[in-house]
Amino acid sequence: MTDPIPPILPVAVVERPRRFRIPLVWVIPLVAALIGLFLAARTYYEQGPTITIAFRTGVGLEPGKTRIKYKDVDVGQLSSVALADDGSHVVATARLAREAARLLVDDTRFWVVSARVSGSSVSGLDTLLSGAYIGMDVGKSSEARRHFTGLDEAPVVSFDVPGRYFSLEAPTLGSLDVGTPVYYRRIPVGQVTGFRLDKTGKHVDLRIFVKAPYDRFVTTDTRFWNASGVDVKLGADGVQVNTESLTSIVAGGLSFLTPESGDSEPAPQDQVFHLFNTREQALKQPHTVVQHYLLRFTESVRGLSVGAPVEFRGIQLGEVSAIHADIQKGATDMGLLVEVAIYPGRMEARPDVGKPTFFGKGYGDKDFRNFIDKLVSNGLRAQLRNGNIVTGQLYVALDFFPGAKPGKADWNAKPPSLPTQRGSLDELQTTLLRIVDRLDKLPLSEIGQDTHKAIAGLGRTIEEAEALVKRIDGLAKGDVRDTVVEVRAAIADTRKLLASDAPLQQDLRASLQELTRAAQALTHLVETLDRHPEALLRGKPEEKP
Repeated sequence: MTDPIPPILPVAVVERPRRFRIPLVWVIPLVAALIGLFLAARTYYEQGPTITIAFRTGVGLEPGKTRIKYKDVDVGQLSSVALADDGSHVVATARLAREAARLLVDDTRFWVVSARVSGSSVSGLDTLLSGAYIGMDVGKSSEARRHFTGLDEAPVVSFDVPGRYFSLEAPTLGSLDVGTPVYYRRIPVGQVTGFRLDKTGKHVDLRIFVKAPYDRFVTTDTRFWNASGVDVKLGADGVQVNTESLTSIVAGGLSFLTPESGDSEPAPQDQVFHLFNTREQALKQPHTVVQHYLLRFTESVRGLSVGAPVEFRGIQLGEVSAIHADIQKGATDMGLLVEVAIYPGRMEARPDVGKPTFFGKGYGDKDFRNFIDKLVSNGLRAQLRNGNIVTGQLYVALDFFPGAKPGKADWNAKPPSLPTQRGSLDELQTTLLRIVDRLDKLPLSEIGQDTHKAIAGLGRTIEEAEALVKRIDGLAKGDVRDTVVEVRAAIADTRKLLASDAPLQQDLRASLQELTRAAQALTHLVETLDRHPEALLRGKPEEKP
């Protein structure tokens, strides 16, 4: 008998509480939200400061496109451009990178970079394709700043360029401008960074920057001059042409140099110098001893200018310092006073001679006055001479004239006066005037009339001689007849000479006419030389229509 099958008992199942499960469809949005939150947090953490820049106009500024660059590296972007409340300018808002926050100091500068063509350079050509951007130059201040005023133009010199700034006082601006190069021995070493009119309005203040290491050559005795264009000087010494470079001819330039005898101590920052007009004026050696004299001329001083040399037999002793008219009450004539500056140091005796020199002494020294009076009594005079016939420039020559009229120095005048001698060209004109005057006094018309009367009387005498010959011819025979024939031939030749159309008559009339024209030509020559003494070489000047 088989065992019975036991009954199947139910098994108890323990059920755990059900957990909350996120549907699979929500996983992707959740991951995206987490990524977005991470990126937002990272962006917030890495974002830099927001700044505002005030520009005069909004040319070239485009929100979301215009970049801010420092040393050609993007450091930010323009986010918005709005007009200021008063409408006088525009305000550009920009967001910079986090690492650029340290660059935003008090003297940091911003400007719009675009294609520009100036007299000395061309810049920003790359913006023709990429568009304008905002340039940035970091200052040296330690104070942070977030609101700036943009520059109208890019700065000439960046803050990170080593060198020093100096100031120049110029009578006029001329062709100088911001960016004008500064030369040292024809090497460009700096630029003009700005200029302004002095408060008194008497001169222009220029600010220049000289780069290192050339700034060490600027000492307290350095001379600056305007090297713009081509310096052409027409003077008693001839024609002189000076220029620094092709750039200085087109865009202007400044140059400086320190005299060999000058101070070698470097000039401090912002040292003020005087700007001379020419190199010659800048490098002219100063003289500690200067003596001034007055020279009175009654002839024309046309061609004599301030700065013209005063020479003694080829040695320059000084220069003309002023020219004035000599107008005195009750005077019957007028002259011209030429004031000259004499530098005694240029007329010293050799050291080994051992003889005393008088040039270095003053007017009040008795020995010095006696020395000058002795020279004047021996014929020392001041004379105007033509230094260059082509240019017509004059200079003052001190020389001895043994045949000069007696004269003496006037020590009571201030400054003392020295006697003068008329110039050689003026004497030539005077001589020509005397010749013309004598020719004008000749009675040419009366001489012609008397000549015609004499010729007419000679004709009548010849007619009487012919009648006498005819009588003798009727009575004479043999040799006498031959003689009469020769006499008749001579009378016939004489009649031909005295005929109205004879060459003798024509030559005589032509000679009288030529003599008249010669007198007129001499008069015109004297007048031309008086107005244009340089015409002796260059010829007659062209007359203006």
